[in-house]
Amino acid sequence: MLSLSSKRWILSQADPERIDALARELGVPAVVAALLINRQVTTARDAEVFLNADLARLHDPFEIKDMDAAAARVVRAVENGETITVFCDYDVDGVTSAAFLTHFFRDLGVHVRHYLPERMAEGYGLNEDAVRKIRDGGSTLMITADCGITGHHEVRVAKTIGLDVIISDHHQVGEEGLPGAVAVLNPHRPDCDYPFRFLAGVGITFKLALAVRNALHRTGWDKSRLPNMKRHLDLFVLGTIADVAPLTGENHILSSHGLEVLATSAKPGIVALKAVAGVDGSVNARAVGFALGPRLNAAGRLGKADAGFHLLTATDLKEAMALAEEIDKINTERKEIQAWVEEEAEYQIAREVDLEAERVIVLASENFHAGVIGIVASRLVEKYFRPVVLIAMSEGKGKGSGRSIPRFNLHKAFTECAGRLTQFGGHAYAAGLSIEEENVAAFRDAMNQVARRILSDDDMVPELTIDAELPLADIGRPLDAAIRKLEPFGAGNPQPVFLATNVEMKNLRLMGKNKEHARFTACQSGARIDAVGFGLAEALAALEGEAPRIDLAFEIQTNTWNGQNKLELRILDARAARE
Repeated sequence: MLSLSSKRWILSQADPERIDALARELGVPAVVAALLINRQVTTARDAEVFLNADLARLHDPFEIKDMDAAAARVVRAVENGETITVFCDYDVDGVTSAAFLTHFFRDLGVHVRHYLPERMAEGYGLNEDAVRKIRDGGSTLMITADCGITGHHEVRVAKTIGLDVIISDHHQVGEEGLPGAVAVLNPHRPDCDYPFRFLAGVGITFKLALAVRNALHRTGWDKSRLPNMKRHLDLFVLGTIADVAPLTGENHILSSHGLEVLATSAKPGIVALKAVAGVDGSVNARAVGFALGPRLNAAGRLGKADAGFHLLTATDLKEAMALAEEIDKINTERKEIQAWVEEEAEYQIAREVDLEAERVIVLASENFHAGVIGIVASRLVEKYFRPVVLIAMSEGKGKGSGRSIPRFNLHKAFTECAGRLTQFGGHAYAAGLSIEEENVAAFRDAMNQVARRILSDDDMVPELTIDAELPLADIGRPLDAAIRKLEPFGAGNPQPVFLATNVEMKNLRLMGKNKEHARFTACQSGARIDAVGFGLAEALAALEGEAPRIDLAFEIQTNTWNGQNKLELRILDARAARE
């Protein structure tokens, strides 16, 4: 039986004996042990690392393939007074990567420049004109940040004009293999045995900076001259969470400390960004993902990524506030454009897409804005639960962005359809492409052929994964505090979801401008707790009349009102209780 939101509930089935054993070893509630096991943290030793987020547990950056060569080349540039240019992508990951290296090199007294391609004119990744401009400007070393893994031609050009290149990227390696750079830093390259493969672009640049710092120390630099790496973890956590990198392993350790740094950061740009976003006090992953990150991303999406970079590297608070206010206005503009593109996409779906036959939605339009199609594709995936590719057309050429579902690897699908594409790259869940207008129809057919082979009907039913059943009577401050030790939550370490069965829903009341939200009291075996369901008012009201008792899928959250903090349930889904 499906739920109110037509989802299949999947209750994690960890072995009760393993849960009890881990709970005893750690001295934590059984439900916390279950959460750890669900996240593949199965031993007491690994759990201690996860819960304590000890920086001493980070892997040696020199375990990344080519790091020796990369660090040596940067050290030579530092000692010879060379000019270094950082070339980055225009999303939050790219901009924070470039900002991280800029702060690092400034700390060392190195002359550092940056180059961000203009999204509409230059597109994604390296381009030959940019490479020549960088060399003509006097740089002898270029470091890419969050891009470059497919830049074979551009690296060859750089070599001929005397510009050394270090590639630092985390995207998938293409069929052509690795560019012929001085070093290619990417844990996804086949010959790299680095223990943690899921660093975002800013994570790779952090590792590069750490390796350079260590190499400089070995050459005789006193520690007092070397940068404090921890104080730049505010940039690490911004890029990592905004890029939806899994918050496991090193990302979990570094993000835990990064959020602490972000909360108290003295960087003028961070102070200003938090001010315009209304973020103060402690900062959690949700604030990064929904308040800070989108504002920085908006600048890149609308072709103004320099504003985000200059904000994050600003040294004057007045200048930073002006940039932050500009970015806030850009974000408002982005929302308006996004709403228009989503409306246009829905119009096309209603008139041109046979949802019974097509397992991948591929839409192209000159009315699409290339800067927001990725966000809109994500929203359409949530609604229709199938892969979506949106292509912004202009003068016969298209730039596309796709998002996918768990059982469909978008990058592999693009690889199978490469004959119809000019260029493509990305990940299993998110990928981009370039295409000629005359190939769009053939690409749509090819993608659906791949999807019909791979996706079953069951694969296209959305699922809600539930960590554990949790009686309402067990919910309280001690348990909430124990659960929060697993933070920060995000990709790979999701906010825990619990199940409560045979619950009575009492005092249901509707809220919101359009009465779309609901509050009620959840009652189970004498235990009572307030619950809120956003966007579920109509469905909960209907369920109240049909079922005397219900099952709830929920998160635990703190509601702050008039200075009082109270635990409550945030309802994700509900269904009639099973007999």
